[in-house]
Amino acid sequence: MDRRAALLVAFFILILTPHIISAQTDCGVVDVVQYPVDEETWVLAQGYSVASPRHQGRFHTGADLYGGRNTSFASPVRAIANGRITYSYALGWGRDGGAIIIEHTFPDGSIYYSMYGHVMPFSGDQLPPRLSCVQAGEIIAAVADVRPAPHLHFEIRVNTPDAPGAGYTREAPEDLGYRDPLQFVANQQTWLQPYHLWHALADHDLQTPPLLLNDNSFLYVDDGLTLRRATSDGRVLWRKRMEKVAISVTSFQGSSLLTFADGTMQFVDADGNFGDAWRVPDLQPTGAPIIAQSWLLFPTAEGELVAVDENRRNVLWRVQDVPGISRWRIFGSDLNWVLGLLTTSNEVLTITGSGVVLERAPLRESASFGIGPDNTLLAYTYGGLWQIDLDSEWTLELPDAPRGGNNAALLTTSAGHRILFDGRVMQSYDSDDAMLWQTALNGVTGRVEMAQYDGINVLLSEHGDIAVINGAGRLCGQTQVFGRTGSLIWYDLGDDNTLRLAIADQILGLDWAKFTQAC
Repeated sequence: MDRRAALLVAFFILILTPHIISAQTDCGVVDVVQYPVDEETWVLAQGYSVASPRHQGRFHTGADLYGGRNTSFASPVRAIANGRITYSYALGWGRDGGAIIIEHTFPDGSIYYSMYGHVMPFSGDQLPPRLSCVQAGEIIAAVADVRPAPHLHFEIRVNTPDAPGAGYTREAPEDLGYRDPLQFVANQQTWLQPYHLWHALADHDLQTPPLLLNDNSFLYVDDGLTLRRATSDGRVLWRKRMEKVAISVTSFQGSSLLTFADGTMQFVDADGNFGDAWRVPDLQPTGAPIIAQSWLLFPTAEGELVAVDENRRNVLWRVQDVPGISRWRIFGSDLNWVLGLLTTSNEVLTITGSGVVLERAPLRESASFGIGPDNTLLAYTYGGLWQIDLDSEWTLELPDAPRGGNNAALLTTSAGHRILFDGRVMQSYDSDDAMLWQTALNGVTGRVEMAQYDGINVLLSEHGDIAVINGAGRLCGQTQVFGRTGSLIWYDLGDDNTLRLAIADQILGLDWAKFTQAC
């Protein structure tokens, strides 16, 4: 071949190569994300970013998933989503098995990589070849026989598509481009749905509820030292770094008021400008306040509940031996109100508006509150559904109620109906104690809260479960985002028909009409 011909061939190769690569790499946009193994039976053996004593305290870059003795080995491993294989080698980790990396392109143009370690060929003697396309749920490998027991090492990354890595790192995995894989999958399962409008991620789990402003934008405190304002669709407008720890942001005198851990109160406007500040004597709050009429009731490090007056200047009273607040409800009248409080040690306290403790009732498990007839308090406990009056007298409210407890919840409606969730089944009773309907909700775990909007019941759990059930008891919408034990649960249906939720480290907006369309 003469030089001219060679140059011509090279030219056509140069022109055609991008099209060849494009044909090889166009494996489709992600439309669904699933777990690589059966999430109903497999358990987390070692979590993401956990420091491992076996690896000199280095941080785990993924999640180790284990299916059980004599069941994990040779179990199928599936692709979590549509994508293109960028790495595939049966000896990628030597004696610890092979590794596969898949590139995934999402509808917004973002690219993530899923990595599957400790694997072997599922059939035959080869893993799927590099640059081949795979579909969500397709079997790509099997769990190999590796130390200390057969398991799958599962990662999500934003970079490094062509090397399995070490599985552990001395630096924080997040800083190197790794992401919590179980959190990623759980969130994407909702973010890819047509009813998902937007989401905003915080740097840490939220410890205090966001403050919704009149235009549906909101303020929220992240990590105690950062105050952010986001638009009604979750875009961050500004962030302010604070010099001391803030534990809440609440509405006060038509503006927003920050409360700091040293007892300081300070105004902040919608543009992030800080205003007047003062310190409330003898107040060192540790958590978000209970809003009781015009007062704020704060937990403190000394295990007290402290009431601050309507002017946010003085302490009115304090109650000793309150280890922490789990749930609460104000009942009675505006002039004669009582606080029903569940502590983190599962003790129900009834406290008058003047700070007098009427009763302390220890419970076997947690409880949930609602408002009963004549503005009494209803307590749904392991021992059933009870009514508590203004004198703190307990009477059985519903003789045939199922047991409540740690995963139970109670919702009372304006029609006098009582909706109980016992951790597995939701049941509705009318004012004459007749059961109206019951509906099983499978897989809901953790602490549960319920609300009702437009006659539709909403169930939320600290583990990220979200479900809507219509007035006839039909489950008509269900999804899940990432959550964990102890997560904040906050919700609000705005006048823009957006259901805003805060769970763990995210705030998200769901289109109420689309989410409840089947209702």
